[in-house]
Formats: sequence, structure tokens, C-alpha cells
Amino acid sequence: MINTIQAHVIGASRYSMDNGVKGAKVTIMQPSASDNDNQLGNQVSTMSAPYEILDQLHAFAPHMPCALELDIEFRSSGGKATMHVLAARKPNATGSQHAPSASSDKK
Repeated sequence: MINTIQAHVIGASRYSMDNGVKGAKVTIMQPSASDNDNQLGNQVSTMSAPYEILDQLHAFAPHMPCALELDIEFRSSGGKATMHVLAARKPNATGSQHAPSASSDKK
């Protein structure tokens, strides 16, 4: 299932190994939960992504950190649920969510 979230993206990077494995990561920042006495300020999270996501994010690089809409998919990795970014775009002015494009549900 693909979900769309609003996120404050602070950076991204990608990698390509000699054995053909490729991927990327997108780093976001979010305010700490106000009801959690064990956190202050902002929390940083990293999400996996396909190698090509960096091509989408190049257009936003001059504005980073910035708010973006991310299409994400929850995946299981090492017994934990992780978020995997499938697509990124500038939020629309109304704040309503876009339906994911047909090409964004590839695995």
C-alpha cells in the first residue's frame, strides 16, 4: 500500500556498489512529539529509496531543507517496519493528496 506524507526533507544520497546493488536514502526532520518528555527539538529519520529518487530531488536541492510530498511504502526489514520512498514532489497549494502515479507502485 502506498501512502503520501508531507515531510521536511533535509537531504538525500545514493550509492552504487560493484556487485550491482544500488539504492538511495532520503533524510527528513520532524518536530519531537510534544507529549514525549524524553525528546526535545527535532528528530531526524532516514528512509530507503530507489537509486533514481535523487534525479527527482535535484530540482529541489537549491531549496533544501524544504517541505515535499513523498509517496512511501512500508516494508519489513530485519523484523522492523521501514519506510521506502517511491516518489517525491512539491506539495500542491491546497494541501490535498495526489493519487500515486501508475509507475510509482513498482517494487
